[in-house]
Amino acid sequence: MNEVAPIDQPLYGRIKSAIEKRIRAAEWPADFQVPREEELAEEFGASRLTVRRALRELQTEGMLVRIQGRGTFVIGPKMQCAVFELPDVSEEIEDGGGVHTSEVISLLALRPGDPLSNLLPLPNDGVVFHSRILHKEDGTPIQLEDRFINSEEAPAYLDQDFTRITPHTYLLRETEVTFVDNTIRAIRPDEESRALLQIDANQPCLLLDRRTWRGDVPVTRSRFLYPGDRYRLRSSHEATTATARPLSAGPATMNLPPRRIR
Repeated sequence: MNEVAPIDQPLYGRIKSAIEKRIRAAEWPADFQVPREEELAEEFGASRLTVRRALRELQTEGMLVRIQGRGTFVIGPKMQCAVFELPDVSEEIEDGGGVHTSEVISLLALRPGDPLSNLLPLPNDGVVFHSRILHKEDGTPIQLEDRFINSEEAPAYLDQDFTRITPHTYLLRETEVTFVDNTIRAIRPDEESRALLQIDANQPCLLLDRRTWRGDVPVTRSRFLYPGDRYRLRSSHEATTATARPLSAGPATMNLPPRRIR
């Protein structure tokens, strides 16, 4: 178990890091079937509950997928490329002649210790707001949006009516960021997401994972899930060195004045 580090992490976090290292090193390649929870629990000297938490976080992050009746499999690390400015989903729908509506699934402050808060680690155990909103075009679900917000950066977030205003519009007005990191990958969503998007278990989805910072302070993490047959992502830009900069560097590497973006 010498690959499980650092020691000050909780045990489930060390197990998660060890598995992630195996995936990135291709020791566990794409489509590899992950050992059973009992085997991993014995290997890492942990309970099955602890192992299950580590595996669930890796599923949430799109590195593993669990197939009912078959087991858990590696999706694998994905190729990275640059992603540029993305419009608000309501604007996309209305520009295409459709009618946008939204349904608020949840809007709350995460409790201390909630595993979801690990998606937006904050200094000094800051409070993370979470919203889950289903966006529809002419009544058909087209995007499931999960947002995690640093409560100090948008303190009135929970007071908004997100059936009348989108989180994009509100955050555009209320927050400032200096760096954005985007990752896109194809995943098979969990059962709850499939039910909300009204798709079956064989339908792949596109996941856009966006993180923003103001200096070195995390502002938001947003995860947009799109049914693969209902959405197309497109970006056009000048083919120059400046505009083709990949978004893979950390927040401290960019020295830009604050600008308002979602």
